[in-house]
Amino acid sequence: MRYLTKFVIFFSLIIFMSTFSIEAMKASRDQLRIFNAHALSKSIQFYYSLNGDYPESGLRNNVSEFLFNEKLLTNTVRDPAYTSATIPFNYYYYKSFKTSRNIYSSIISFDLNNYITNIKNKFYNSLLNANKTETQSLPQTNNQRKQNLDNWVDENSLINNNTVETKQNQFDNNGIPIECVIAYKSVNTTNSYEISVFLESRFFKEKMKWDGGYDNNRYEIGNDLKLNTELSTSKDGVKATSEGVSIIK
Repeated sequence: MRYLTKFVIFFSLIIFMSTFSIEAMKASRDQLRIFNAHALSKSIQFYYSLNGDYPESGLRNNVSEFLFNEKLLTNTVRDPAYTSATIPFNYYYYKSFKTSRNIYSSIISFDLNNYITNIKNKFYNSLLNANKTETQSLPQTNNQRKQNLDNWVDENSLINNNTVETKQNQFDNNGIPIECVIAYKSVNTTNSYEISVFLESRFFKEKMKWDGGYDNNRYEIGNDLKLNTELSTSKDGVKATSEGVSIIK
């Protein structure tokens, strides 16, 4: 038991240090995201001062490449999830963290919930069988009770349904949230535009809520933060919830 305690303490320290390191890398990527968003915004404003309208947005329009071709950006702007040198480390951390978490859980924790569920299922099944046997011996005038037993809901099916309906975060193969893209929308009829990015670090989460924009899950800048650059995620990828939004990966 003494060696197990030492192992658990040592393993916990490793996980803590690794988690802190990965959060620091996420924070550095978030800082770059904010910098890139403002750099892109300045280029868009400069384009407006030259042409009197904003670059078009939409699924087929990449505003970063457009401004680069117009010589208003020295380099195309992309999310650090696709360019940062920390991504390989993030990949190995993501894979090792998933493995170590499973090992850690199997060593120090007893699956009490599963154990209780099995006991409850056995109890319900035995009670159901007993009630069915009793129902068969009852006169036909007791149909109401028989219906109640036939309509008995297996708790195991409820547990499985709840498990399926639980929403899971979507990550790419490197452990990066797939919503880490740049979203851009412009409406030239109202001379307005908005840029939004996703901040993955816990240190910057609050900035997405208090930027005054439409979406509390993205950091937004521009001259009209009520434009909708909200994104939805699924196993198939990320897409905009409204029309006319450019997604830059």
